[in-house]
Amino acid sequence: MKKTVYYLVFLMLITFAGCNNNTSTTIKIGASLPLTGDFASYGKRARNGIDLAVSEINISKKYTDKIEIVYQDNKGGPKESVNIMNMFATINKYPIVIGGASSMETLAMLPIANVNDVVLISPISSSPDLSMNDNFFRVCPSDAYQAVMMANWLKELKLSNVALLYVNSNWGVSLKNQYIKNFEANGGKISIIESMNEGERDFKTQISKIIKANPEAIYCVSYGAEGGIILKQLKEFGYKKQIFGADVWSSPELLKSAGDAAEGVYLIKPAEYTGNRFVEFEKKYKAKYKENPDVYAAYSYDVAYIIAEALSNTDGSGKEVKRYLLKMNGFDGATGITKFDALGDCNTKQFVRLQIRNGIYKKL
Repeated sequence: MKKTVYYLVFLMLITFAGCNNNTSTTIKIGASLPLTGDFASYGKRARNGIDLAVSEINISKKYTDKIEIVYQDNKGGPKESVNIMNMFATINKYPIVIGGASSMETLAMLPIANVNDVVLISPISSSPDLSMNDNFFRVCPSDAYQAVMMANWLKELKLSNVALLYVNSNWGVSLKNQYIKNFEANGGKISIIESMNEGERDFKTQISKIIKANPEAIYCVSYGAEGGIILKQLKEFGYKKQIFGADVWSSPELLKSAGDAAEGVYLIKPAEYTGNRFVEFEKKYKAKYKENPDVYAAYSYDVAYIIAEALSNTDGSGKEVKRYLLKMNGFDGATGITKFDALGDCNTKQFVRLQIRNGIYKKL
């Protein structure tokens, strides 16, 4: 009888030890995104992409540890972003934070990330001002490349006298400056420069000045909601020349606020990868959310997988994750190959030219 009891206890100990060897740790990652407000569509699609990836990661045998994403709504504002980042970095002690969407959110969070050795990785923020920050990485291309592409496009179209209307935000000013540098280097002339405030809804004063300057075309660096209203007011003024917009004019807010005034507008946006991994991602995304994914959802999906790879190959600290990302050979994901340079920028992604026709973005 005693031998039987001892044998059963021995089996229980072996079983218990085996279970302990297979246990996994759940690592919490912060995510600061705009889930309400003017930029909510970006934040919600980013969350969709992240959640889809995490649901796959947490049942995959490839990754030992599970991931839990803790979301906070920064409402698209720098003040809220700072408060959230302080909580994530100093109270929660998260080694990695995903965010933000707009560049002004991310720029506000970066100093806190740098001081606390937290890796801040964004699927969307594109301002060149974010480069050369110690702990920052992004999977989307920098606006420095967008500016070059827009300047070259206008040169190809022989448009050398162009008006510029931009939003007075970190992102808007940075893209504006990069564009002017490249456009003028191509021999172009800025006929007039007008600015707007974020959230502004009446652009009649700026538009009247632009029309008076008689440019060959207008390049507008604004967010989607404002961009749609600008297009409607340009139509009310009877403006019929070519209009070009920045990448965020690919957002649903632009078409919603512009209506048929968006017809014929040109813009540049990050290219959507069309390889097998994107096709697989698109299929799963549609099945889960009953809608087509945009490129920012795909970027966010890849961000979650890149984080899982980093955690699996390091001790999980911010310093080691940063070191891993800088040396990462390249992650093959839904948006193609992601590889970071010494500045945390991803130079393996491209922009594409589009035109709005019958409410649909057509690649040129």
